[in-house]
Amino acid sequence: MLFVDDEPDVLKVLQMAMKPMANEWETHFVEGGREALALMQQQPFDVVVSDMRMPEMNGAQLLNQILRRHPRTVRIVLSGYADLQDVMSCVGVVHQFLQKPCNLVDLRKCLKRVADLNSQLQHEGLRALAAGMPNLPSVPDLYLQILDAIQSPNASVQRIAEIASRDPALSAKLLQLSNSAFFGFSHEVYSVTEAVQILGAGTIQSLALAVPLFTAFDPQKCPSFPLEQVWDHSAETGVLARKLASSHFGDSRLGEQAFAAGLLHDVGKIILADGLPDQYTAILSDARAQAKPLFEMERKALRVTHADLGAYLLALWSLPFPLVEAVAYHHEPRRLQSATFDLAGVVHVADWLHRQQSDHPDIPPAPLDMEYLNAVGVAKHLDEWREDFAVGGE
Repeated sequence: MLFVDDEPDVLKVLQMAMKPMANEWETHFVEGGREALALMQQQPFDVVVSDMRMPEMNGAQLLNQILRRHPRTVRIVLSGYADLQDVMSCVGVVHQFLQKPCNLVDLRKCLKRVADLNSQLQHEGLRALAAGMPNLPSVPDLYLQILDAIQSPNASVQRIAEIASRDPALSAKLLQLSNSAFFGFSHEVYSVTEAVQILGAGTIQSLALAVPLFTAFDPQKCPSFPLEQVWDHSAETGVLARKLASSHFGDSRLGEQAFAAGLLHDVGKIILADGLPDQYTAILSDARAQAKPLFEMERKALRVTHADLGAYLLALWSLPFPLVEAVAYHHEPRRLQSATFDLAGVVHVADWLHRQQSDHPDIPPAPLDMEYLNAVGVAKHLDEWREDFAVGGE
């Protein structure tokens, strides 16, 4: 881990804070961006933590250079200054933003989460692929709709929220921003609608017009990847997850969390289709030819699945852990070893319910994890849920 700050006293405090982790982490401390880049030419770093306002080269400029030269490196800002201009210079470059003064225990916890993420996703090439993505590309039609909405002189929170609720890519970016210390919010944000409301149409408009807050997916990149189907499935899974959670738990708040988790559960597929189009085309072809669930063929070819990769990116973006966990385990919730029906289980069932509508008729859906559903006592509800929450039902 590399810490960059132009104030020697701050670096001394950080050195003291990192001492308890000396047996686990190798840490380095430098006083400027040029020194940081020179050191990174000599050895790789998993994480860089940089101050924002420094002479000669500020934090945004440094992390932009690191993104281009070392895309696998996790990029974190630790700064006492945050205005909209800072945000604009960092969106798409910074994975996480921490504010000074920062509780040093919390800083270590944050860095430990990042270290754990890297150990869980062993494929270095895929880590670099995810860490190097400034945003996730959207379906071209939704991209044009959101462009129209934000360029309108009467940009509306309601309209932006409505489009975002159908677009996993835009939703993920809005949740990243609303959960960032960039904006100083004191609670975790799970709801896409709440994210839009607290950011405000003006801020979203300013960001989107100044930086590449979102982009359109090029369908020619991976022609066999059914992007519209995946996005429709994601939105419908979110709706089903909200209905199921609200009904089962009697809690609308959990329903909104379930909607977000369902909407985001397949974002790893877009990372693979956009970043590894040729290899992913072959995986899709093998899944069809062998009539095997896609996540099994991904694991066979890559040693990880789209669920692993999507969860890695969302965790890098500091989305609430229950959302990350639900994305990571939506195919195999038993791996959580949970004794209760949780968010991952809700998304697992909602995913299966929508797959019954055969939105991928040529690739078999992932099977239900009956071991988990029996263990948490909800297997008996499956027929009832299939009837009550049929796609298009109330």
